[in-house]
Amino acid sequence: MRRWVILVLTLVLCMIPAAALDGETVPGWDGLWDQAEDYGVTRDTGLEGGLSQLAAQGLEQLKKLAGRSIATGVKLLAVVLVLFAANQADFFTVYGPQSTFNQVITLCIAALGQTVIVLTSGIDLSVGNLIIFTNCVAATIYMPVTNALGGSIVVGGAATIVIVLLVGVLAGLFNGCMVVYGRLQPIVVTLATGSIFSGLARYVRPTPGGDVPSEFARFFTGRIFGVFPMSALILLLAIFLIWIPYRKSRAGQALYAIGGNEKAAFLNGIKINRSKLIAYSIAGLCAAICGVLLTAQTRSGDPTAANNFTNNSIAAAVLGGASLAGGKGSYFGSIAGAMILSLIVGLLIFWGISSYYQNLVQGIILILALSVGFFTEFFKQKRERAQAVAGKEAN
Repeated sequence: MRRWVILVLTLVLCMIPAAALDGETVPGWDGLWDQAEDYGVTRDTGLEGGLSQLAAQGLEQLKKLAGRSIATGVKLLAVVLVLFAANQADFFTVYGPQSTFNQVITLCIAALGQTVIVLTSGIDLSVGNLIIFTNCVAATIYMPVTNALGGSIVVGGAATIVIVLLVGVLAGLFNGCMVVYGRLQPIVVTLATGSIFSGLARYVRPTPGGDVPSEFARFFTGRIFGVFPMSALILLLAIFLIWIPYRKSRAGQALYAIGGNEKAAFLNGIKINRSKLIAYSIAGLCAAICGVLLTAQTRSGDPTAANNFTNNSIAAAVLGGASLAGGKGSYFGSIAGAMILSLIVGLLIFWGISSYYQNLVQGIILILALSVGFFTEFFKQKRERAQAVAGKEAN
């Protein structure tokens, strides 16, 4: 644990721009040094000397960690968490985890759905608009459904959630049918269906609004027994009730084979069409869960809401180690990537950076994430070709 903390602090301090080192304008700077001092690193010799001392220890830990299969996204998450903790005064109270998980939960689940599609070497460009669509559906039907079922907020809320989840599954299944039976590229299909979902959202909820009880919002954004964040429990349930069972099933295992080599998977008897239909249905289910959470967080539905769920879910999956070529990815990495993106936005808000620059930073992160994924795959294929040529020459 000690070496991880030293490594993280090294990365954090070295990431601070050089122009800001002499000033005291970087929020959380003193907090980071206080944590560094707990691990034998002092600033008695000045900032430059302290950085050198910390970097030396960090490099030593990097050598010890070399060779371990640790996702890059997890390392980056550790860095961002340290920065986030240093800037949030109540991070180590019961309110800190609650607000943090409420901030990251929606993108985490959206990233899970996107990862399922990426594993098949596809991509889902409709996820953002599907989230907005299910959000509008939930905000619009909540009270009518509640009144129709006798006026109980609990019963009405449960029925609303079931309806919204069913809408999401059907929407995802529609995407899958277009890809499988229409023989169309996923990027084309989901781009088109994204526009359809956006239009349906405006039809269901022409103007922002809705009637969502405060009890519904408190249930999904509050704490269990006053301690454990409900949003954290929802994320755990999504992992253990959706991802893990699906990953261990035949259809889930088939995703990696399909993404790796679809033709070879077909020749080995894997049911390609069924696996893809299930994958897109699960992606739709994840989007619907996000729609419910968004409804609880905002207590309304807004068809005009600008959202970055599509771009950020792709970036989160790639940051977490998923390959856009398919066949590679995990829930843990995608969640780590989603947390990185969400917490970075939180940091930018803490630092008082304009929303325009926030979008700029998110765009840069997306480009970098996609570039890393592309070049990683490019050099991997180049290395494999070189090894194949070397093997032929040796024979």
